Amino acid sequence: MKPGREQALKDYAKAKELGLTSIDRWGEGREHHPMSERLVRFLAEHDFNDYGDTFQWGVGGDGDNGETLAFEMDAFFEMLDAPAEAGERMER
Repeated sequence: MKPGREQALKDYAKAKELGLTSIDRWGEGREHHPMSERLVRFLAEHDFNDYGDTFQWGVGGDGDNGETLAFEMDAFFEMLDAPAEAGERMER
C-alpha cells in the first residue's frame, strides 16, 4: 500500500473514532472550519483559472459540491486539531 493511502486510512479511522464523520453538519447549520473555507475557495479559483473548471466547484450555496467538500474537510481539520492521545502524534 502506498504511504499516502496508508496515512489517509489512519486519518479516516481517527476522525471516525472521534465521531467527526457522522455529524450532520448541514442539518446542524455548523460553520466551516476556517481552513476548510479557505482551501475550498482556493481550489475553486485554481481549478477555474488554471484547469479549465474541471471540478466545477460550486462555492456559496447550500448543498453544492463545494459545500460537501468543505464539510468533508471540516472533519479532517477538526481531527488534526483534536488533542493527541499520549504518545500519539498527528501527521500534518
